[in-house]
Amino acid sequence: MDLDRRSYVDMITMLGMEGSSVPYMGQDGAYVMMGDHLVSIASFTGDDRILDHLEDGFPLVCVHDRGLRDRLVDERGYQNEEGCWSYSWWGGPTGVGDHDFRTLDVSYLERIGEVYTLAGKDELERDLEEGRVSGLFVNGDLVGFIGFHSEGSMGMLHVFDGYRRQGYARLLEMHDIDRALAMGLIPYCHVFFSNTASQALQARLGLERGERPIWWLWKD
Repeated sequence: MDLDRRSYVDMITMLGMEGSSVPYMGQDGAYVMMGDHLVSIASFTGDDRILDHLEDGFPLVCVHDRGLRDRLVDERGYQNEEGCWSYSWWGGPTGVGDHDFRTLDVSYLERIGEVYTLAGKDELERDLEEGRVSGLFVNGDLVGFIGFHSEGSMGMLHVFDGYRRQGYARLLEMHDIDRALAMGLIPYCHVFFSNTASQALQARLGLERGERPIWWLWKD
């Protein structure tokens, strides 16, 4: 089956990562697991039969179909705020140039946690401990940061007040594109429908948008 690689880039990337597995793949769809906490699932037939093969209990689920999203919310108690578009980079290194990028450690947990609220303290601490978060420094000052989520997507992009509209977000994402390529991963990110500023940034950088949206669902 010829799938749009831009729409299913998260599943493709997870397949190449340590700790991933494919518990089910069939004519009706497939899902990919990352450890025991995350699953990405897609229907190939336009219906929700693939959910019959999905065990309950995953705290985090990425779905590629609105029908799957609705059924998981209505029947299995998952929560969801809004959908996202997938953006991915299929070229070579960006040539970001010589800038002061540094891998941030847990000493930056409090400062990052004050402005990035899409992850809990424990998750942010783990990201920092595992070296997934990078910062851009200008004249010794941290002007912004970006990081990788556990499933391999780029995210957490933030530029601090006083440093915006100077091109630092673009530099940070170029840095993580190159970092993903060096790790043998496809550089990609998920952008909320409402985040038009980030969508414009992806377009300027040359990332390609998938034709199908995705939804992230979670259970407390």
